[in-house]
Amino acid sequence: MNSEHKDIKKIIPFGEYLRGFVNQKYITSAELNRILKERGIFALNSDKEFTVPLLQTLLLSPSEFDKIREAFSTREDNPKVNSSDINWVQNSKIFVPDMMSVEVENFLKINLPTCSLEQPIRFSPVESNINHLRAQFSIKRNDINKSWYEQTNLFEAKIEIIKDETGTGRIIISHTAPETKELAEFVVKQQIKKYKEKNIVAQKEEPRKIFFNDFTNEERFIFFFRLTSSLDSDYFDFQDIKEFSIKPEDTVLPDKIKWMEKLNKILLSGKSLDKKEFIKDSSYHKHLIIWSIDSVYSYDFKGQTGTFTIDFGFPDYTKKGGKSEFELNISSFKPNNSLDTRAKIKLKHKLLSEMDKQKSTVYNNFLDYKLKNS
Repeated sequence: MNSEHKDIKKIIPFGEYLRGFVNQKYITSAELNRILKERGIFALNSDKEFTVPLLQTLLLSPSEFDKIREAFSTREDNPKVNSSDINWVQNSKIFVPDMMSVEVENFLKINLPTCSLEQPIRFSPVESNINHLRAQFSIKRNDINKSWYEQTNLFEAKIEIIKDETGTGRIIISHTAPETKELAEFVVKQQIKKYKEKNIVAQKEEPRKIFFNDFTNEERFIFFFRLTSSLDSDYFDFQDIKEFSIKPEDTVLPDKIKWMEKLNKILLSGKSLDKKEFIKDSSYHKHLIIWSIDSVYSYDFKGQTGTFTIDFGFPDYTKKGGKSEFELNISSFKPNNSLDTRAKIKLKHKLLSEMDKQKSTVYNNFLDYKLKNS
């Protein structure tokens, strides 16, 4: 979530100071164009490269800048979700009142010195369910090396710890910045350590994440496709794949895809991409490395309907290679009915949580299949 500059209500930026502020992705071209039209200025093109220079020549009124400021401060970052499976000791309880708070001050001082915690981190039951715990927190990042409008930012995160009736469970981290993910992973590590001390988790047990190198090239295609066209859900219907990130393996390629040989990354964007020959034909998959997909789904969730796009895959593959972790996030969300901001955010979180459940089911089925065929 964006955090306003401490003196934002005392200043009206202009010229170069205004240019950087309005060029941020959180402020849309339509919002800027609306202000120009209210001034009687009509641009032939509403793109920012045309409207921002016009705005720079103006001295905005307080009410005009308030409209831009409000657009900036009300934008929510898309949460990204990483989850892992874990086994609990049978008949154990994961809600233990005297170990629900987590101390992180020393970690912040050493690892995230530009960040401060907005409130203490404490787990509590979700809807009185002692086998479903949640801790929500936010951190404030201060960076004096950034531009004036970027020096202070507030980032939110959420950690959920779940145990089902069979003794299996999941740990879900929802984060909006690298800092919140790093802090959340530290919190999980500390909490697991406490559980082991209480014999709630076995000493050798560790949360099981999904990494890029858990799959062969062919298996990764299968895993991705089972989260799209083969998804078995009461709430989602797959519509289309709109984007792929792939590259050729460093081997001799079949004649039909030799054109890929010298390409380091291929970003395919469009409609019905799963119908492309080298994607549809599984014989090519061993020669291709796929690490992310954007897929469109329609949803019907407790009477609410619409469409959304989920980005899923291994977004850090180009940096971390085989150690890149699987991640989900909703990049586009279009409800059929008008929803206020709060209801929209709540519904997005519910849909993302349901998709994460589907991911765990698909992955565990994949592991069972590998075990049977090993």
